[in-house]
This record gives sequence, C-alpha cells and structure tokens, in this order.
Amino acid sequence: MAFWSRFFQRIPPADFVRAYQAFPEPDPKLPWREVPYTVIDVETTGLDPRHDALIAIGAVNVENGRVLLKQTWYSLIRPPADREPSVESIRIHHLTPEELQHAPPPAEVLAELLQRIAGRVLVVHVAQVDVRFINAALKPFGGRLRRPILDTARLALTLHLNARWSGEQPHDMPDPAIELRALATALGLPVYAQHNALNDAVTTAQLFIAQATILADQGRSNLAGLIRAGGV
Repeated sequence: MAFWSRFFQRIPPADFVRAYQAFPEPDPKLPWREVPYTVIDVETTGLDPRHDALIAIGAVNVENGRVLLKQTWYSLIRPPADREPSVESIRIHHLTPEELQHAPPPAEVLAELLQRIAGRVLVVHVAQVDVRFINAALKPFGGRLRRPILDTARLALTLHLNARWSGEQPHDMPDPAIELRALATALGLPVYAQHNALNDAVTTAQLFIAQATILADQGRSNLAGLIRAGGV
C-alpha cells in the first residue's frame, strides 16, 4: 500500500504554480468583450510530448475585442539535451540547437507564462497539441493549465455547422478544415509568416475576435457561449 501511495503522490506545486492557481477564473456570464484573453502558440521539437519538448512560445493579449500588440511576449525555451530539435523540425521552425542552448530553462519560461495568463482565458489554435506540451512541461512543477481554454479550430467547426444548419452558404471549409491561415484568409484577415510562435499567436488572436463577433451575432454573446462553441 505504501508503494502505491508513493507512486500516485502528487508533486507539490511550485510557488509560481500556486500563484497562478490563486487567481479567480473569469465569470462565464460576462459578455465576451469584457473578458481578458491571452492567445498563445508554441513551437516544439516534434509532435509527441513524451519524447519531444517545447522550444518557443509566443503570446498576445486580447481585451475589449482588440488585439493588444503592445502586450506581446515571445521566448525561446532550452530543451533537455536528449530532446534537441531534429533536422525535420528545424526545417519547419528554423530554430537550431545552437540558438536554443542559450535560451532560458523551462522553469523560467513557464513561470513567466503562468504569470501572464493568470486570471485570463487562454485561446489556442488546435489546443490539444499546445496544451498537451505545456501540461507535460508543467508536470514536474506540480502544475497544469486551468480551464476554460478556447480552441479557434473548434470555434471554426461550430461556425461551419451553424451556417450549414441555417441554410446559409458558408465559406468552404479549408483543407485541412482547421488550418490556421486558410481560416484567417477565408474571413479576410491578414496572415503572418508561419511557424513563428508570436506570428501564429497574432494570427490566431485576429481569427478569434472575428469568430467571437460572429458567434455573438448568433446569440452566443458571453464567455459561456464561447465555451460551449469551442471550449476544451
């Protein structure tokens, strides 16, 4: 019994995790424009958090339905020695082991991240990937991301289904249906150079505002409505 109790014992949260957890969550009844959001994107050495690592993160705040470009943040993250980027991943994000060896360690970057998103709603495109990596990185510090988290890919699918059910002629869903730049282009939004975490966060933020505006016109005008439409 003692063995199993030790095996399942939770890691005590680090101080920066406890500070993050202490912030109250936004009220779901608030109109969506009154809720503070932080939109994030990450770059990794691969697609499996069991074997790959975070190497960059970008974030931008959204408040009152506007992207706050003066409130952006970008950081590289030093990966463990056994999880350096592969040649294939370098071709995508162009981040080399030489650049990353001088990057701040995960604990420093994660502490900054949690401080920036405390009390805010997190917005991510294809949240399953980014959230899994961040939670895997937070696990040694006894933490994980709090909900609600909004996924712009899920919001896109909800909008597509709403348009189809209402008999409107929706934009054709991009192929693949959740590709960030195709979704932004379909809504007439600017796009930025891809596979840079901050650029992708800004593109996602603009997409989110457009989606939330459309959903509000359809009757989902508060945070709870957005969570039902695209929460994870």
